[in-house]
Amino acid sequence: MKKIMSAVLAASQLFSAGALAQDPKEAVAARGAAESWLKLVDQGDTGAAWRAASSNVRKDTNQFFWGSIINVSRATLGDLKSRKLKSSSEKGNSQLAFEYESKFQQDAKVLETVTTLHEKDGTWRVTGYNVSATN
Repeated sequence: MKKIMSAVLAASQLFSAGALAQDPKEAVAARGAAESWLKLVDQGDTGAAWRAASSNVRKDTNQFFWGSIINVSRATLGDLKSRKLKSSSEKGNSQLAFEYESKFQQDAKVLETVTTLHEKDGTWRVTGYNVSATN
């Protein structure tokens, strides 16, 4: 039986004025933040992934715990083989979520969800990550 491994890293929602998530430039910036962050995770650099996460994640979750959760969520998957954007959706005024259909060495089909947050300094950063096996 196929195991479903799921890890959710989420922090309280922060809403910043003028996030303009519907602006194509903002959507591109948010997706860029998500994909840059995923590359850090793919390389096993959970410390850099924690530092690149949103300020609320860094405030609410210490680096060791963050890295442990990421490592557990990815441990049984093996190496990334491919990743393709499936969809994106707005989550409130300042968050965009991106769903990726991913293939890993040990699990044929995986859905990765990366939620980004438009912070007060104007930068998009990751605030949540979920990995789940698909049928």
